[in-house]
Amino acid sequence: MIPEEDDWYAPLIGDWKFEYHEPDGRHLQGEWYFRRVLEGTAIEDIFICPSRATKETDPQPDGEYGVAVRMYDKEERCYDMTYICTKGTTRLRIRKEQGKIACTVLDDPTNKWVFSEITDTAFHWQNVTVLDSGEWSINCEVFAERI
Repeated sequence: MIPEEDDWYAPLIGDWKFEYHEPDGRHLQGEWYFRRVLEGTAIEDIFICPSRATKETDPQPDGEYGVAVRMYDKEERCYDMTYICTKGTTRLRIRKEQGKIACTVLDDPTNKWVFSEITDTAFHWQNVTVLDSGEWSINCEVFAERI
């Protein structure tokens, strides 16, 4: 089991709809589903973008449909994550940073996937590039609401 103090994904367990945004103005609707798996030792999610409801009316040839598994590492007090989609496989290491859940891409530590502003009914997610100055450049972001 994941200790309560490290169970950072507990508020995300459930079903979400979201608005996906890119800096160029691209905007899509999507779905995100989080579940506990492997007797509570891991968190799995399914990411669907564009949403199933909009993929026929607004097809996106580069849409992303993926699945992630986050396994808790009790020795390091972090999570190891593997994300798989049609574009490939990404491995990440997840830690808390400044009150946010920061998922660092192992092959490119300047790339992070960050969960923040988590409440019972909403959360914010960003894919960012960490610049040499330490500032974040936003590649895309998600504004999610619980279904």
